[in-house]
Amino acid sequence: MGRLFPILCTLLFMTGCGTNPQENARPGDTGREYPSQEGWHSVYRITRAGRPRAVIRYGHMVKFDSRAIYYFDEGVQVDFFDEAGRRVSVLTAERGTYYEQTRDVFGTGNVVIVSDTGVTVMTEKIRWDEQRGKIISDTLSTLIRQDGDTIRCQGFEALPDLSRIVLRGATGTSGRRIDFDRIESELGGAHETDSIHVPVHRDSTGQIDRPDTTGGENVVR
Repeated sequence: MGRLFPILCTLLFMTGCGTNPQENARPGDTGREYPSQEGWHSVYRITRAGRPRAVIRYGHMVKFDSRAIYYFDEGVQVDFFDEAGRRVSVLTAERGTYYEQTRDVFGTGNVVIVSDTGVTVMTEKIRWDEQRGKIISDTLSTLIRQDGDTIRCQGFEALPDLSRIVLRGATGTSGRRIDFDRIESELGGAHETDSIHVPVHRDSTGQIDRPDTTGGENVVR
């Protein structure tokens, strides 16, 4: 019995040391970060010199102070404003992110932007560069003009009112010829590269189809 007692004590000590250290750990000990702010169905405003730049309406928001990032994961709407403080377009997306340091806004998932002039853009990812005052996407996008022309591209950038749009790798369909030269001349030579000249092709139904070209850039007002 005297020989068993030390062995039993050793086994009991080892059993006590086998407790999972995570079970009673404080949140900070696990490496998991908890949000410093959380909100539902509210509004976040971005201003410059007292004038609105963007208004973010969200279903659910969490913020992490260590990253200075707001996450919106239950639908997001962003109203954009011009320098005079007039609303010029509205963006909707499934999810969004706002970076407090750069003041940039990202939208992902079924992104749709509608300008007050009737131009609509649909894509999957988009970024608003607050410093440049530009809306930018590097993913497949579809632009529908008020006259019904549909233009597809591999990326674009534009002002918040969807004017002065730079299209990359543009193709289009229309019930009439899309005059890219006229569109570019309206911009006064603001395009970044030479114009794209696309021949017109008609399918069996008579609809005009413009296949992909050189993958250059077009500017659309």
